Amino acid sequence: MTRNMSVLDRCLRTFFGTILVLISWPFLDVVPGIVLSYFCLIFGIVNIISSLVCWCFMYDLLGVSTKDD
Repeated sequence: MTRNMSVLDRCLRTFFGTILVLISWPFLDVVPGIVLSYFCLIFGIVNIISSLVCWCFMYDLLGVSTKDD
């Protein structure tokens, strides 16, 4: 598992992942429907985890890398 994410990519994923996790809470009632709320929660958590490990599985599948050498 080689790193394939740049610092900017990691920062953006962390920021938007956190936003998705925060708006997914049911008591905020920002996201309509429980299914969409869980989707936002899971997608946000996956983005935060991928930014912490500096590796995106979709980038790996597609052969893309944003990492500066």
